Amino acid sequence: MAFCQNCGQQLPENANACPGCGTFVNAQAAPQQNQQNSQQNYQQNQQAYQQPQPGFQQNQPGYQQPLNPTVMPDQDVQSNRGIAWLSYVGLLFLIPMFARKQSPYCQHHVKQGATLCAVSLTYEITKAIFLAIINLLFPGETYFFFYTTYRTHSTVYNIFNWLFIAGSIFLAVLAIIGIVNAATGKKNELPLIGKIPWIAKLLDNFYAKP
Repeated sequence: MAFCQNCGQQLPENANACPGCGTFVNAQAAPQQNQQNSQQNYQQNQQAYQQPQPGFQQNQPGYQQPLNPTVMPDQDVQSNRGIAWLSYVGLLFLIPMFARKQSPYCQHHVKQGATLCAVSLTYEITKAIFLAIINLLFPGETYFFFYTTYRTHSTVYNIFNWLFIAGSIFLAVLAIIGIVNAATGKKNELPLIGKIPWIAKLLDNFYAKP
């Protein structure tokens, strides 16, 4: 049994409107029904949002997050490459050797530069001794012109001299390679001579001291 909420008159069964005041019965229930429907729709939307969509995987196989494009440079390299290249300019390797003793980057290039310096010094001494012997064994010719003596070297001497010049050029190229590596932040070894261990072992003892 239902009653009209407007005038309180009893409503006939299945009546759509009140016979007394004419108020529609469905209009009275509509706000409550709409409110209930709104609450149900809101709850369904929340559940659908929380559940993952079919076919979607947050961690798909084979997928990798992109690397961070901002990579912080090595502070040791950036701080010391301006002095590390001196390691390949003859005895100037002593400057980074003492001035940047705690820098691993300078230690690497000092070892390479000291090895190059030792090889170059040994090479020049060997060159001078060898050419002196060749000059004694194969003396050249002597010319006199206007009371002045001119001496030329033998063909054998000239051949070996050019070979030694080529070796000196090769060592100069190694020095340039080392300078470029040190100035551009690379820790590469020098070709052929970079793995010679003697100078590096001596410098390891030096760097091990406090």
